[in-house]
Amino acid sequence: MNQTGPSRFNEVHGALTTDYLRSLVENEHLGSNMTIAPQQFQPASLDLTLSAEAYKLPGSILPLRGETVRQALSSFHARSLDLSKPTFLDRGQVYLIRLNETLNLPDSVGAYTNNKSSTGRIDLQTRTISDGNPRYEKHARGYCGDLWVEVITKSFDVCVTAGISLNQAIFYGERALLSDAELKALMADVPLMYTKEGLPWNIDEVVLDHGLMMSVDLDQDVVGFVAKKSPEPLFLDRPGTHDPREFFDPIRRPKNARLLLMKGHFYILSTLEYLRVPTNLAVEMLPYETTAGEFRAHYAGFFDPGFGYGVCGEVLGTPAVLEVRPYDDDLILRHGQPICKMAYERLCGTTEQIYGVGGSNHYAHQRGPRLSKYFAD
Repeated sequence: MNQTGPSRFNEVHGALTTDYLRSLVENEHLGSNMTIAPQQFQPASLDLTLSAEAYKLPGSILPLRGETVRQALSSFHARSLDLSKPTFLDRGQVYLIRLNETLNLPDSVGAYTNNKSSTGRIDLQTRTISDGNPRYEKHARGYCGDLWVEVITKSFDVCVTAGISLNQAIFYGERALLSDAELKALMADVPLMYTKEGLPWNIDEVVLDHGLMMSVDLDQDVVGFVAKKSPEPLFLDRPGTHDPREFFDPIRRPKNARLLLMKGHFYILSTLEYLRVPTNLAVEMLPYETTAGEFRAHYAGFFDPGFGYGVCGEVLGTPAVLEVRPYDDDLILRHGQPICKMAYERLCGTTEQIYGVGGSNHYAHQRGPRLSKYFAD
């Protein structure tokens, strides 16, 4: 196959930008049962879409080495579902859905996947699996085959249909994560964190540990939201139409700058620091550390280039929204307590598509905890 596009893929280092993602499609390394729509292309990621083929499972599964996902499915009692029509997914159940997108990756390109932010903010967990791969979310260089997504909605019943997007894929030649020394040198020229007053964060106060440490903001009128039990389902093909009061309660500024998070409850919070992602970098949000307690702090975990930055650095940061669920114990958070960290990675170049430019990104102007795009403002 004659390779077209911006470059031969064996020469690419870092996460692939929009023009390289389009080149993957043009060179038949990335296909779909449907046409890949222009709106699926993000600055350094691709939105993946649900096919009509789905199954309700008794629990999570992973294929063994050498085993296809279909072969693994055949060994379990799986109830077939048809997503060509609106289908309800029950809270707490495990579903496996084939994605429309298929991969025929070059030997030099791998991929990883994670939740979209809108999905994480409704406490819906996705994990992608692929043939012969006994792990979630990571897909080897040169992989050829289908992609499947495990879906577990933990707080609400949801209604889905084929064609909607719940997760995204990031493609890369070699992942090029910035070291702490490289981050510190970069921040001396380009501030990566700002205060809410628009001042660069004091570089001597920034905590580095394989990424920038971020802390929770409990000093605002509404510090977050907590999910409530609701008899109503969320229709994921109807963004901007649901009454947030049916699904979440707001959390007002707490006394003594501390907040008790109850085990098993789901919370939306935001960071004290305002994050910036220059247009030649992307960010993955990682847990603070496992010894800090067993809770999820952001299902999505990926920030496209330009988040909180703009075209030329004119945006002075944007707070990151956190999706937190304590698992083992109740958790007391205090204002300014570290809660996650941001790992920066290089792109293969400067992206031609910038997050938040053109008004197509729902969270570009958030200034605190913000609910998912599925809710009316």
